[in-house]
Amino acid sequence: MSEASQPSYGTDQVPGIATSRIPRFYRLSVEQRLAYLQRSFNLTNDQIAQLRDGHALRVEHAVNMVENALGVFGVPLGLALNFLVDGHEHLVPMAVEEASIIAAASKAALIIRSGGGFTTQVDRPVMIGQIQVLDLKDAEAAAALVREHKERILQQANMPNMRMVARGGGAFDLETRLVDGGEGVGMMLIVHLLVDVCEAMGANAVNYSCEAAGPIIEKLTGGQVHLRILSNLASQRLARARFRLPVEKLGTEGFSGEDVAQRMVRASRFAWHDPYRACTHNKGIMNGIGAAAVALGQDWRAIEAGGHAYAARDGQYRGLSTFSIVDDSLVGKIEMPMQVGWFGGAVNSHPGVRLLRLITGVKNAKELAGLLAAVGLAQNFGACLALATVGVQKGHMALHARSVALSAGVPAIDVERVAQEMIKRGEVKVAVAEEVCASLNLSRAVKQQVGDLPLESTAPGKAVLFGEHAVVYGQPGIAASLSLGLTVRLSHDPDGPRFVLPKFRQPFPIQEHESDYQLFSQATSQALEMHGLAKAPIAIEIEGELIPGMGLGSSAAFSVALITALRRFKKLDWQRRYTPELFREVQKLEEVFHGSPSGMDAATVLNGGVLWFRNGEPRELLPIRIPVSASGVICIVEPAPRTADVVQQVRLERELSPRRIEALIDEIGRVAIEGAFALGLGDLAQVGELMFANHELLARLGVSTPALDSAVERLREMGALGAKLTGAGAGGAIIALVPREKQLMFLEELEKEYALVLPFNVGEGM
Repeated sequence: MSEASQPSYGTDQVPGIATSRIPRFYRLSVEQRLAYLQRSFNLTNDQIAQLRDGHALRVEHAVNMVENALGVFGVPLGLALNFLVDGHEHLVPMAVEEASIIAAASKAALIIRSGGGFTTQVDRPVMIGQIQVLDLKDAEAAAALVREHKERILQQANMPNMRMVARGGGAFDLETRLVDGGEGVGMMLIVHLLVDVCEAMGANAVNYSCEAAGPIIEKLTGGQVHLRILSNLASQRLARARFRLPVEKLGTEGFSGEDVAQRMVRASRFAWHDPYRACTHNKGIMNGIGAAAVALGQDWRAIEAGGHAYAARDGQYRGLSTFSIVDDSLVGKIEMPMQVGWFGGAVNSHPGVRLLRLITGVKNAKELAGLLAAVGLAQNFGACLALATVGVQKGHMALHARSVALSAGVPAIDVERVAQEMIKRGEVKVAVAEEVCASLNLSRAVKQQVGDLPLESTAPGKAVLFGEHAVVYGQPGIAASLSLGLTVRLSHDPDGPRFVLPKFRQPFPIQEHESDYQLFSQATSQALEMHGLAKAPIAIEIEGELIPGMGLGSSAAFSVALITALRRFKKLDWQRRYTPELFREVQKLEEVFHGSPSGMDAATVLNGGVLWFRNGEPRELLPIRIPVSASGVICIVEPAPRTADVVQQVRLERELSPRRIEALIDEIGRVAIEGAFALGLGDLAQVGELMFANHELLARLGVSTPALDSAVERLREMGALGAKLTGAGAGGAIIALVPREKQLMFLEELEKEYALVLPFNVGEGM
């Protein structure tokens, strides 16, 4: 294997991170890990939601990627840390279901970075295309003819790939091989086209070249051209990774560093000389490369096939990596074909791949090939280190125990405790996990009988897409839950019950909302009375991102969160979902805020998602599934009066001018109906036009303001699909639907003009 040398990648570090060494990252919650990525790479809320929920690839993408698409199948996505490659820090996304792979890669990279990390060397991106020629009278003479007319053949081969040729790539050489096909086939001439595929993986380009060159080769040789296809044994496109680690850094309890190094060398020799060991040795390498390749949109099957074929290049299947001792250091090396692409395939068609590629800090196909080789070597180093010292099972035990706990149906919150108990007993089995989980549930039930405090309950806010005010008079309305919300926290207070001053985001002076705080206190008193807790020794705190009085459902979110918290405290059914009983309790609190609320806010917060709502007997509640992703922004424009006061203003106008107001209300209802159809069809352009129309009707109803109208026009000028006031109006907020790819731009521009601007995705609740 040739020595690796460090390529010149420049001096810039990975954007957003100073180091891939993040101590105790595995102990952070998922939300804390995502928050770290969001801060480091300036990711949008939508991008974070894609990572969290696995929605980066939606079925509308899948339909265009595979035949007979049914949906999207998820695998766990994690992040390998500590990779220092050619002096650059890299985070490595890995998509894999096996429990120990990411942890092992991160641990191995941490050890290796103490010796300076990895260096890599990557060949020119040359792929081989094969053209099979049969029925030759003289195969050697045919091969000579092909070589003699090489330039003519290459010119023809490049005809389909002129853009690649313009970038400095394309077919540049050919080779000939004679292969005996045995009885019935005879001697075959195999022509190898050597194609520089630049930044692509290259399969399509090579296949096009082979097909273009086939006819001229057939004419020259007088034979029959049969198969014309690339080879995944990319023997001229090798990636090499190397590390050098002083042996003293390998010492562990019970083993000196020199002893560990010697054991690693012996393990390496075993894999070099025995194909049975080599197969498992190389499988460990592919554990890392395959997981990273999947996450980064690469053809992991081609990489793995090429690697295994290369392992048998001298006629015996051997390990792809080797370990040796040089000058009191352990030197690890790997060399294998690495056919990767920076453009084309899933790299372009999978939205999640583009996001994960950003996180790696890799900038081109050459760097990617080097990084994957380093990942494979790290994975192999970690496995061999465990095998040569404590044995692989000890290292796998904790992760395996968690996997068993999950397969037994243990709730996520209890997985770690159940796993540790199984390890302590020395029985990592599904039956034991079920037994331990049952005992935990029993213990928890006993504890809750004496009051399980503190406890929290959360609820999302909402935005009205269509139908404000008209819904009060029997017309339909459509509202969507938000990813913004609030939390109600109950804690023990011997002097309680006590209502703690709420903590809300405040874009405007707090005195504008003192009356709202009084209403929250009144609603709390009512809820305590309803549940017989008027003398309970508890404190009630509120904290969240919603702003009272802005039409974002702060009162409904508070009412739902408080009711579910109190019901949980009393050991009643407290799950946040729409039931007639929960709806009635929430509505009683909403009456404190709004007098005679329609119920749309409460139903939306309880139900989540996008909801069609019509009051009356019977009440109409219909979830609307939107077949496309819809993004938006909320602009907090100006302070607003109480919702009840604005509703009363419309009621008085209706009494004074019944025909005009009722006509407007009917028209708002009609727009809501059309909006429901447009949402269901995923016609966001139509949804946006209807939002503009709804705002104009609300302005004619008298509940808009010059500031709100100006904000809607500003959003129209910026290219928003649609915009309108949301909530009661007379101030407050504007909700706008914007193209997904421009959401960040809208946020950055609007933050310069308005008190507060918030991103949201339609129907994405907490």
